[in-house]
Amino acid sequence: MMSDSKIYQLKVAIIDSEPLIWRRVLVPAELTLEELHRVLQVAMGWQNIATYHYRVGKRRSDMEPALLKMPLNEVVRDDLTTFSYLYDPRDGWLHSIHLEMVLPADPNGVYPHCVTGEKACPPEGCGGIWGYDELLELLEDPHNPESAARLEELAPEFEPGAFDVDLVNMQLHN
Repeated sequence: MMSDSKIYQLKVAIIDSEPLIWRRVLVPAELTLEELHRVLQVAMGWQNIATYHYRVGKRRSDMEPALLKMPLNEVVRDDLTTFSYLYDPRDGWLHSIHLEMVLPADPNGVYPHCVTGEKACPPEGCGGIWGYDELLELLEDPHNPESAARLEELAPEFEPGAFDVDLVNMQLHN
């Protein structure tokens, strides 16, 4: 990475999640939206089994595929510092991506890099944010017979409040 390279600090959050499910990542300004998709999949904890698209202003990458080849430093401008990422249109996982800061690249830094975040990624196929909210309510009642079956379906180790930044970074750097 060149010494004059810029790093973007992005905050990525699942819209309508309560409490908010979010990640803060550092990525090269030259990263394309297509490359950012991989970073988002890893950072958020998705399994990359569904389609996705970005909405940048009035432009959508599913209608204009060339947008995916555009680097972030051409996407983000003074008048546009927030755009969206929709993962799995069937379930509707809408993410807000906000440029928080532009930083000089650390010559010893490894990018992309996840700085922090909160809450586990919702399980794939749980029905979007509303299905996830229902799932959380169900999991809060261990005496509900549906609770054990649903937990077994998702994976017994699922912890809604868990987020492992070290695991994310290990996956990002592989």
